Amino acid sequence: MRKISNTGIALIKLFEGCKLTAYKPVQTEKYWTIGWGHYGEDVKQGQKITQAQADAMLITDLAKYEAYVNNPSYVPVTDKLTQNQFDALTSFCYNTGPGNLKSLCNGRTIAQIADVITKYNKSSGTVLKGLVRRRQAELDLFNTKDSKEGKPLTQERDINVPSKWAETVWEEVTKKGYFDGTRPGAQITREEMAVVVSRLLNNVVQKG
Repeated sequence: MRKISNTGIALIKLFEGCKLTAYKPVQTEKYWTIGWGHYGEDVKQGQKITQAQADAMLITDLAKYEAYVNNPSYVPVTDKLTQNQFDALTSFCYNTGPGNLKSLCNGRTIAQIADVITKYNKSSGTVLKGLVRRRQAELDLFNTKDSKEGKPLTQERDINVPSKWAETVWEEVTKKGYFDGTRPGAQITREEMAVVVSRLLNNVVQKG
């Protein structure tokens, strides 16, 4: 059975974040969420876990969602997917559930799946910015070609231009002064991170 790659795991972690105390990202959610987006009736209000437990939950959960993407009854074109496409759909399923995965893929070609994936950006009928960004990131990964070795190709990008899914957030944090607006696609050093944290703390003090 095909497994998600580190690229797909990184995408999931980027958007899920890791919280060690149970929370509800949307108050209308039936169940609580904890760790790397682990959601279900086994998560209780006020529950707390360790980082090791969160990481273990992610590994267990990934196997379940990989199985859905590997299942032709959910993804009829599963045997034709590249690794990046498999990763993108696993992230999609992890976030939206197997029912939406089946709805997205049944009766569609790979190209048609790519055309529709960004439309799954609502919660309770409301478009959410976070879902818009995640669907765009998944689409970008879905459309990224694999190398002959099955690993994602390293794509050159202009570090002075933010990725599509990050444009709104980048504009927001730049306006608030957390970043100077330059090199959105560049790696951040510890010194630069220290500056950002300092600005965040100063902002909290000012509001307090």
